[in-house]
Amino acid sequence: MIKVIGFDLDDTLWDVAPIIIGAEAQLDEWLQNKVPDLKFTVTSMRKLNHQVLEEDPGLIKKITEFRRRTIKTALSLSGIPEAQSERLSLEAMEVFLQARNKISLFDGAEDVLLALAGRYILGALTNGNADINRLGLNHIFSFAFSAEQVGAPKPSLNLFTAALSHTSIRADEMIYVGDDPKLDIDAAKRAGLHTIWMDRGKKTPGEFLADATIREISELPLAVARIETDLKT
Repeated sequence: MIKVIGFDLDDTLWDVAPIIIGAEAQLDEWLQNKVPDLKFTVTSMRKLNHQVLEEDPGLIKKITEFRRRTIKTALSLSGIPEAQSERLSLEAMEVFLQARNKISLFDGAEDVLLALAGRYILGALTNGNADINRLGLNHIFSFAFSAEQVGAPKPSLNLFTAALSHTSIRADEMIYVGDDPKLDIDAAKRAGLHTIWMDRGKKTPGEFLADATIREISELPLAVARIETDLKT
């Protein structure tokens, strides 16, 4: 039987694009007010990404630290002393993360999650830097792992391995719910998990078919029930 349901977060439980746009706007405003001599905007900082990665290729797996390091580089190139650049980059990331974690769940998502949490262990497995504690969802999710924590983003199996180890279950006792056919469904299938694809009409199916497909979060409990029924037959 199913014991654990894991969730991708961004674009599975909320629309992430407007959140990131808003968070970057707040970060930009903060930086311009805090550092009037800054020669970069958040947008123009992106041209520094290649330089930052050349200095530390491992940052490609650490999106939060990658952004912070890019901000620090922009500050340094604007003539800000090293110690001050370090401090300001940490403060800037806190501004960004606070805004990035102010989300609006899809309609009905909280009720669905609360209902499922009464029957299953729920966990969050994300490539992003949404934080269930900052999000105020730690009363729903029993555990959470990010790609930065486990050392590699999906489609690596690291996140799924961490979840299985944490919950001490077999792969066939877990369902993973995600919106990305390759990063979520294909990867979870390779890890041996059952899968539910949140098809938001933006992406074509990947290599593997999901065990169930939904288009609204309200359909999730029925999809879980169908998987459990199939396991009994």
